[in-house]
Amino acid sequence: MGLEKAFQCEITISLGVKEKLLKKHNIEVWEIEEAIYDDPYAFSIAHRDCYFIYGKAFSGRYLLILVRVLSPEETSKLGFKPGTNVIKIITARDMNKKQRKIYNKRRGIN
Repeated sequence: MGLEKAFQCEITISLGVKEKLLKKHNIEVWEIEEAIYDDPYAFSIAHRDCYFIYGKAFSGRYLLILVRVLSPEETSKLGFKPGTNVIKIITARDMNKKQRKIYNKRRGIN
């Protein structure tokens, strides 16, 4: 039996953040989606009113993604059905050495 997807949600990202991620960090949205949806080892850590998602893209790139869970009102304004879990991408970057170690430890790799 395989691992379940870590996150069951929809993703939204502003055009400005999308452009910044590509220009500053050379990160495409599809890499973020892979790390969130397709990495069975992805996990999140709460930070104030946001979450850091640790995940890995198919390319092998370790990503640290900062997201905020949208309220039902915000979700509705964006046109999602009531009850849909939506996260907004705030930023993302490659994990540093310490963060990769945390990620790999959670996977059982030392």
